[in-house]
Amino acid sequence: MPLGSSRLKPCFHLQTSVLNANELIIVAGDLDSLILILCSELSSQCIQHTNTRNNMENIRQFGKKLFRVKTFDTQSLHETEFRRCLSILDLTGIGVGSTLGVGAYVLAGQVARDDAGPAIILSFIIAALVSLLSGLCYAEFGARIPKTGSAYLYSYVVVGELIAFVTGWSMIMDNIIAGAGVGKAWSEYLDAMLNLTISETIRSEIGEFQSNWFGDYPDFLAFVLLLIMTAVVAIGVQLSSITMFIFTVINLAVVAFIIIAGAPYANIHNWTSNGGFFPYGFPGVIAGAATCFYAFVGFDVIATSGEETTNPGKAIPLSIILTLVVCTIVYILVSTILTLMVNYKDLALYAPLAQAFSQNGFDAAKYVVAIGSLVALTSSMLGSIFPLPRIIYAISKDGLLFQFLGRVNYRTNVPVNATIVSGLLTACLALVFNLQQLVEMMSIGTLMSYSLVVISTLLLRYKPDHIGLNKQQSSNFNVFPREDSSLIDLGEGLSRRYTNAASPSGDDSDERQLSITTTFADGESDDVQRLVGKNHTFEQQRPSEVTYTKVFWLTIASILLHFAMNSILVFAESEVINGVWWYLFLLAILLTASIICAVFIWRQPQNTMQLAFKAPLIPGLPLLALFCNIHLTLRLTLATWIRFFVWLVVGLLVYFFYGIRHSKESESSGALPAVTRDD
Repeated sequence: MPLGSSRLKPCFHLQTSVLNANELIIVAGDLDSLILILCSELSSQCIQHTNTRNNMENIRQFGKKLFRVKTFDTQSLHETEFRRCLSILDLTGIGVGSTLGVGAYVLAGQVARDDAGPAIILSFIIAALVSLLSGLCYAEFGARIPKTGSAYLYSYVVVGELIAFVTGWSMIMDNIIAGAGVGKAWSEYLDAMLNLTISETIRSEIGEFQSNWFGDYPDFLAFVLLLIMTAVVAIGVQLSSITMFIFTVINLAVVAFIIIAGAPYANIHNWTSNGGFFPYGFPGVIAGAATCFYAFVGFDVIATSGEETTNPGKAIPLSIILTLVVCTIVYILVSTILTLMVNYKDLALYAPLAQAFSQNGFDAAKYVVAIGSLVALTSSMLGSIFPLPRIIYAISKDGLLFQFLGRVNYRTNVPVNATIVSGLLTACLALVFNLQQLVEMMSIGTLMSYSLVVISTLLLRYKPDHIGLNKQQSSNFNVFPREDSSLIDLGEGLSRRYTNAASPSGDDSDERQLSITTTFADGESDDVQRLVGKNHTFEQQRPSEVTYTKVFWLTIASILLHFAMNSILVFAESEVINGVWWYLFLLAILLTASIICAVFIWRQPQNTMQLAFKAPLIPGLPLLALFCNIHLTLRLTLATWIRFFVWLVVGLLVYFFYGIRHSKESESSGALPAVTRDD
């Protein structure tokens, strides 16, 4: 085909496709600009990515600070600025003195009259069992970690710093309000015995509060009394212990008098008339148990005193159990005599136990009971103030509160600054609030502390680390002088004690003795069996970080399920009682899911560390205790939650502006486990 044929037309024309020189310059400039823009954008993206990584790292480091756990070694569990002088008898006296007061002389009459009738006996039994669930968890921790701090320290070891601070801050509020509440009850009780002379005089001479957020009038009697109790605590632990023991003996003697003197006036007709033994039905028994629960608040003072105990591994668990048993027996006997002497509808509004004798014509006994009541309330007040400076001391020593609060007076072995500050605050609260407001505010702090302890007990059983003192270390706590011996923890309940005896040749190595002690409650591990020369035919599954993570998230799920179930039981109580089917169906689903979580937790391997005391029925016991604590918490009023929220906000400001920067754990990695290390 000829070259000029239309089928061979050029694909482009040079004169229209080739750019001229000016256009090339423009394009080149655009390319330079484009490259600069791309480079700038790339640089910006790199900087942004770096900033993002830095921000993420900062967030991660901040999160580690919030959840870093407390670490220590066994040597530090022996060291203390306090004086170890409290025996089982001392601790039991402190526990009973702190617990046995308002329940017998105030709550017994109030609950019988308004909630349960004669069935208050069952209310006290249910409340005692609920308290025992948490008490056994406190007993295990107290034997494992005999240091001042109680629930604050236990949650710091297991859960982390922020939760521990919130727990400790709640415990401070709890004990301050408990002391103020008992001081207020003491004042009101004496005022009632004097026909309201004190309160009427203050109202007429000074005036009343004109706000629903405060009490009726300024209670100067409670204010002065609490300052006196603060001075007693500041003088020293021995004076506090002796004082509480004397008060406890007097209290128990008065209780014996009430039972013996009131028995002749007992009339079974008071249990059969006006609705009989269950005038308010079973819901009334449960409502009464919710109130009676606070009659057992106070036993945790024993765990707080762990650093001043001579044999904590044995003394703390036994004292907690004895305290709860003694108080339960007393409450049952007192409520039985009270409701048999006077019909529940006729019980006096103030000082019901003392007035019961007056209603039966035995006026002389009224004054004996009144004196016993005041002694019991004084002991309970002292028991509320006693652990308060020790809790503040523990938090301050960890750097989370102001340092001056953690100073211990070398003469009295008491943190005097913390005692004075907390005592003044307690007295001021008693001055301006009424008893009902104080009791409700106390409840939320107590229940939060109890809940954190049972959760920590559950989690600690499934951690792969060995934390605290094992059984042998607890039993030998004060047997061997620390400078002459060292105890090396080999794990799985096995320990070696090396003792250095001075030989004539001066060569300590030849005289070094090795003793291996093995005691097991959960079976022997392979390592232990090899060390003691036994043949082994099985390998026990051990906890790991993987199994512990499963338990942690299953525990979180259980908490949410318990919260959901209790929300229905509390806020839809009438619908549940009336049998509305879909409420019952929803409860059945939640209960089934909760049981499944408990079974999966139970299937995980537990830590086999041998302890001086172990809470039984893990995980059932702490999960049941958690359920009860959540139920009681949800029954608190909205005003109580608002007051607690205000207190919590103040605490969080203290933590984020001071505590997080001064924490003693800031020098160690937040990822380190709270494992005891034996030097």
